[in-house]
Amino acid sequence: MSSSVERRRDEAADEPLLSVDGLKTHFPVNSGILGSIEYDPDADGLPFGIDDSNVKAVDGVDFDLYPGETLGVVGESGCGKSTLARTVVGLEEPTDGVIRFDGRDVTEFESEDDQWFRENVQMVFQDPMSSLNPRRKIGKIIADPLEAAGWSAEERESRAVELLEQVGLKGEYYGRYPHEFSGGQRQRINLARALSINPDLVIADEPVSGLDMSVQAQILSLMNDLQAEYGLTYLFITHDLGVVRNMADRVAVMYVGDFVETGPTEQLFTQPHHPYTRSLLEAVPNPDPDATGVIAELEGDVPSPTDPPSGCKFHTRCPAFVLPDGFTEESYAEFADFRDDVATEDVDAVGSPETVVESYFDRELPSDARRAVEDAAEAAARDDYDAALEALSPHQSVCDSVQPELERISGPTHLSACHLPTDDREEFQW
Repeated sequence: MSSSVERRRDEAADEPLLSVDGLKTHFPVNSGILGSIEYDPDADGLPFGIDDSNVKAVDGVDFDLYPGETLGVVGESGCGKSTLARTVVGLEEPTDGVIRFDGRDVTEFESEDDQWFRENVQMVFQDPMSSLNPRRKIGKIIADPLEAAGWSAEERESRAVELLEQVGLKGEYYGRYPHEFSGGQRQRINLARALSINPDLVIADEPVSGLDMSVQAQILSLMNDLQAEYGLTYLFITHDLGVVRNMADRVAVMYVGDFVETGPTEQLFTQPHHPYTRSLLEAVPNPDPDATGVIAELEGDVPSPTDPPSGCKFHTRCPAFVLPDGFTEESYAEFADFRDDVATEDVDAVGSPETVVESYFDRELPSDARRAVEDAAEAAARDDYDAALEALSPHQSVCDSVQPELERISGPTHLSACHLPTDDREEFQW
């Protein structure tokens, strides 16, 4: 084996192999100068401006991944899981933050460092067919990383045949094309290609989502066997909670670009704290025919990452929303609608403050909140919307006004970003 691809194995398990700090990956909604120009007939002066809005696909993620460990990242489609994987592996440019691999800052690599990184970090993609060139034989595909590393043609072929057999295929398949294989076999070929250069870290982005259950089990068993044999470290991206429970040592739950809960797998599955984590778990069908059915509380769609909600990003769907003192769900919904109109300067403030209140609210408000609404209506009538918002702010829920940080829940590594106190969580069974 070429010395340039010999694996780094200092076995320093107390130091992370991969460390991600404050990672953000944002994409402009419009590309190019002309595409960014927007027309606003109500604007002062020229009725044209620049739309500089961004899709906040990954919006401030932190985590450490240790040698030989599997970190599972779960969440609904559109939460940023795949963008996180592609950014870590170098297929997307981060907007902000630091990625360190083996203690070295990946974001500041020179060309020779890039080659070292590519030799030690490989990726397995979701769709095994689209990630394999249909015009090339699989043996050549598997051997591609070895050619870049300077292996001879004879060494490359020998290694490719060896890898095919290690992933459960026959070495004689070396000269076949991708279309001659089933989906599960193509994913095995992808695994062989990822392992060809003998990497330390494998990033798997939904590696079994398109396969039937029996083939999924085979691929996951193979990945476990390869991890045990090679000491691999996995960053495992999936939406399937059953898969992540069987594969991961730790789990990070992702929602609209952020991690909302992280922790050891069994602890997170048996003692989930964040309402989003609990909702995901409750939505999984229970295979036990004698078990009591669970009604999932998660409703609505994932918010747009272009304009995520203020405060806790999950508050628009949260079944455990923290209401301010004295409010009911209905009265606070009306209060929130009024505040939204104040924020957009769209309040119909004609008439007395009492008239404005009556036009917005059908439910009784707490007395101090009602006075705040009347004060806000008076300020809106003067077009002083800053003062109107200031009058309302003390009565906002903490859920839609303050973004929660990841804080320790139980044990040193179980963290949750939720305003709900730990003691208020009901017992959970999954």
